[in-house]
Amino acid sequence: MNDIRSSLYIVGNLLVFFSFYMTIPGFFDFVEGGNDWVVFATVASLCFFVGLNVSFVFKNKNRDIGILQAFILTLLCWIILTFVGSIPFFLGSPNLSFVDSFFESMSGITTTGATIINDLDSTPKSMLIWRAMLQWLGGIGIIVIAIAVFPVLRLGGMQLFKTEFSARDDKVLPRTKTIALGIGSVYLLLTFVCFICLVLAGMGLFDAIAHSMTIIATGGFSTKNMSIGFFDSVYIEITTMFFMLISALPFLLILQMFKGRIFELLKNSQVQFFFVTILILVFITTFWLQKYYEVSFFQALRIASFSIISVTTGSGFSTYDFSTWGSFTTIILLFFMLIGGCSGSSSCGLKVFRLQILLTNAISLVKKIIQPRGVFIPSYNSKSISSDVLSAVTGFFFLYILTFAILTLILSFNGLNIITSMSGAAAALANVGPGLGDTIGPSSNYSTLSDFTKIMLSIGMLVGRLELYPLLILFSIDFWRN
Repeated sequence: MNDIRSSLYIVGNLLVFFSFYMTIPGFFDFVEGGNDWVVFATVASLCFFVGLNVSFVFKNKNRDIGILQAFILTLLCWIILTFVGSIPFFLGSPNLSFVDSFFESMSGITTTGATIINDLDSTPKSMLIWRAMLQWLGGIGIIVIAIAVFPVLRLGGMQLFKTEFSARDDKVLPRTKTIALGIGSVYLLLTFVCFICLVLAGMGLFDAIAHSMTIIATGGFSTKNMSIGFFDSVYIEITTMFFMLISALPFLLILQMFKGRIFELLKNSQVQFFFVTILILVFITTFWLQKYYEVSFFQALRIASFSIISVTTGSGFSTYDFSTWGSFTTIILLFFMLIGGCSGSSSCGLKVFRLQILLTNAISLVKKIIQPRGVFIPSYNSKSISSDVLSAVTGFFFLYILTFAILTLILSFNGLNIITSMSGAAAALANVGPGLGDTIGPSSNYSTLSDFTKIMLSIGMLVGRLELYPLLILFSIDFWRN
């Protein structure tokens, strides 16, 4: 009973915080002379009133909650914030349907970047900044959960990253507050530095504010229909690529760099594997573009670098429509959409460390076949991998691929072609944003899809952002029995 009271108390506080958070785009719209500030003010007032009452009613001296309750609370908070965040899109000037509004909000809070809005260039700035703020909040939220909560749940191999910052025993809040403060400071600092760099690169103040939030969140929401390609600036592209890469790295290691442990990040095998993979993909794609599309080496390198980094980090920004580059690059991009960035980053996907563990285990099995009497123990970061970690990673990988296959089948059953179905499922599950093909590719958006498809993709975004288990656990009989 105390866990339930504590959970509702947290939900109430979150609504109160969200009410103040919503006043920012409302104030911005008021200054700009728009009409949407009334919607933001009304929703913010309702959030404040409801949140304050819930917090007061369910106030509890023992404000901590158990790990399992934290798991479900995470899912509940994501859904509540998505619903509240969708109201301005529904009642405001975008005048979207409820399904479209919910899709747009879910895409924001899960840092996916798939959009319904057809004309971003003429969309009120208050709505554009609200989209960016949703992604920024979703990015910091998932980093804190991934570092403080997921390792203790021992699911999907995340126990490898259990540190002094993770929750201990069966209690969550004290350690979560600690990690939120440290990581939040780094997150805010990186956002500010990114903003300054974008301004120095030639981007306008408003665009720089919005893009700095979505870049650090690896979200992909832009203020322009052509995304980063609108600015046609090599300096803006280099700045965007740099901060996309930074945001896809473990934030705990970035925090340690600020504390003086500078080389800790570069010595990490996950980071090394991530950079080497991107480097290989960039050069392969560069030579492919140079060979078949008759562009110069440096132009091909520029296009390939941005697209590969954007997709592999799960950001989803674009400068060119990479879905028209042929089957070879389509397969590469589709595969690495699902992989994503490093654990403990704002990036989503299968995560690099799981791919490393699966490859290491496969190599050990091959060696065992060649030398039956040999002892080959797979390792990660120079430490042997226990059997429970191997089982957890293998199980997560199977569930991830199974979820991707089911979502692809659902989308194809609803009439979409194979490329749109597969890339849509991958883009939603890995929170990348744009898919492949003419329908949902970088030069298009998701507005033409049916409501059923949008709902399925919204569920896919949530499942992918919370790494499968918070939603799948609801179907467990044992959970409800306990």
